[in-house]
Amino acid sequence: MFCKKFIFLLALTGFLASVFISCNTKNRGEWEVSDASRDTMLNAETNVSDATTMILKIEGHTDDSVKVHGMTIAGGNINKELKVDWYNSKVSVQFEAYRAKQGSLKIKFYVPAGL
Repeated sequence: MFCKKFIFLLALTGFLASVFISCNTKNRGEWEVSDASRDTMLNAETNVSDATTMILKIEGHTDDSVKVHGMTIAGGNINKELKVDWYNSKVSVQFEAYRAKQGSLKIKFYVPAGL
């Protein structure tokens, strides 16, 4: 009897934890840069009031180097993660074509809440 109650409480706790974690999706998002030859400012707003870090996951392909958030990324197949200081609930990321003439990228952002 005790074992069944324990398993039920453990399952309920896991379910509630996953619901609360998955509901906090306003602190992440994704942009698609379909034309890598054009400079673009990417903007979003999060619900994180005590931000200190922004994590950018960049995937795609370009024919030459691009700049994301001021950092140069070599062309070709791109699969890169950047962790940068960020202290604002509004997210702004500058994409610069730099030397690229063609290609497309997906840029995912995540702003973890401070502890």
